Parts: sequence; C-alpha cells; structure tokens
Amino acid sequence: MSNTKDRSPVLSWIAFLATFAVVALCLRLSWWQLERAEEKRLWLAAQEEKARQPAADLPALLADPSPLHRQAAFSGSLDNAHNVLLDNRIRNGVAGYHLLTPLQTREGHWVLINRGWLPRGARREQLPEIHAISGRITVEGTVYRPSRETFVLQNAPLPDNQWPLRVQKVDFDAIGEKLGVELAPFEIRVRPDLALGGHPPLPRPWQEIAPMGPDKHKAYALQWFALAMAALLIYVAAAVRNRRKTREEHS
Repeated sequence: MSNTKDRSPVLSWIAFLATFAVVALCLRLSWWQLERAEEKRLWLAAQEEKARQPAADLPALLADPSPLHRQAAFSGSLDNAHNVLLDNRIRNGVAGYHLLTPLQTREGHWVLINRGWLPRGARREQLPEIHAISGRITVEGTVYRPSRETFVLQNAPLPDNQWPLRVQKVDFDAIGEKLGVELAPFEIRVRPDLALGGHPPLPRPWQEIAPMGPDKHKAYALQWFALAMAALLIYVAAAVRNRRKTREEHS
C-alpha cells in the first residue's frame, strides 16, 4: 500500500507534464495555422491585384523584380527542335510530362512556354508525339517560377545533344546554357483555352489546382484548439476523480 502511495505523486506530476506538453503543442499549432491563414489572405490579395493588372509583354516582365503570377501577352516564334519535357507530372492518376518549348520574341528575348500536359508512352523510352508550331504566334498566360527547393531523386547533369530534353525539374540557367541563349528566369503557363498553332489546347492541370484558402487554415486552427481543450478537460476530470477517490479511501 505504501508503494502505491509513494508512486501516486510521481504519476500525478508525469500526467501534469504530459498534459502540459500536449496542450502547449496543440495551441502552438493552432496559432501557426492562424498565422498561415493571414499569410494566405495577404498572398491571395496580392495575386488578385496582379491578375487585375493589364497583361505585360516579356520586356516588362523581365524588368519586374517580382513577376510571379502576372498576366503575360506577347508574340514570338517557337523553337520546335528543342522541346523540354518536365517529367513525373501526374494527372488523374496518369503519368506524363509538362511540355515546355522555348520561344524567341521579336526583341530577341527567350522564354519557356508551358504548353500543357502530355501523357507518357506505354514504355519509359517511348516519348510522346509533339506537334510542331511554325510561324509567329501570340501567347497569353501567367508567369510561373517553380521553387528552387523542388525535391528530385537525383540531380543529374543535363544530357548532351538529346532533344526533347527530359528533366526532373526546370533549371532555367542550365537549359539556357544547353540552348546557347539567356532564358527568362520563369516560364509562361498558357491560358487554359488558348489554342496554339491551330492545334487543340493541351490539358493544363495547373488551372485545376486551387490553393488552400485562409478558411481552411482557420478550420485547422480550430481543430488544434479543440484538441488542446479536450486534453485539458481530460486531465482535469481525471485529477478530480483521483482526488475524490483518495478522499473516499481516507474516510
């Protein structure tokens, strides 16, 4: 009986510390989700402001220190001999590529145009058919720049004299070096309904992805707060029950 009594305060302190840690963690995660909600609100407001701006040509986008998500519209000619296939792009459970083609503007600037998604062949070595587009075309779309921290299984050097170039991530400097030109440090994701060169528009899955809104983060914050309160209530209920039991044993 004495051993049980001796261990009781120790177990109470362990339960208190464990509950304190769980409550503190849940509250911190709840606060973090509220911070993310505010960051997302500001980010979406900035993107909406950029979307309301008139479409810019490539020289204006190159002069903009923060062109991400700006609307773009300009003309140029595609380099059909040097397509780039961005690997491991999944759409509706099907593996495929994003097709990026270099475009040269009238001013001599170069930029990668993301024309959309192509399914991968039945075999890995079988590359998809790519329609060539000749003559001058007008491109309308949105500026996009992938994260520099994109995870890939292997950072292998780009192969020599192999076109279309199949890559795991878009490295504008490395691809520009292969082309022998200075590429813009971003790509243009083509407007979803825009047909290029008379061909039907390719699927453009980036238009189907809606970013998580502030309300979703607030819902997660509420869930973490509820977990914190639940852990606290469970601890209080257990403490009250143990105290009542102790009083009954001594009465």
